Amino acid sequence: MRIAIIYSPKHRKLESTAKKLGKTLESGGHHIEYLPISKTDRPPNIGRYDFVYVGSVAEGTFGGKVPTAVTEYLKQCRGLQSVKSATFMIKRFMGNTKGLKRLMGVLENMGSQVIDFQTIGTESDAETLGKRLRR
Repeated sequence: MRIAIIYSPKHRKLESTAKKLGKTLESGGHHIEYLPISKTDRPPNIGRYDFVYVGSVAEGTFGGKVPTAVTEYLKQCRGLQSVKSATFMIKRFMGNTKGLKRLMGVLENMGSQVIDFQTIGTESDAETLGKRLRR
């Protein structure tokens, strides 16, 4: 399967989590492409992937907000309506569930079918998320 992992490279823990997730998926025989969130002239075409993972951190006092850069990037992506997806967030003290729901809502509003989600606190959490993907 061709899989894209979208994440913000501004956050080191999020980047290392995305890489760990990618390694787990590659060991399962999948082809991985990392799409760090950045300002681009040309929005990426996500429709060429079979599956997309979107990783984020939660913002705000209670951790229920998705960073604007993430939502703006996803809105620029073409082809999300034809791709299944999963979301992950770096675990915080508060706001994990609310943040994940909002991130899933952004993807669902773009037409993607979110089939998995997880908060990630350790590398083993990233491995678990990657191992749940079925061919």
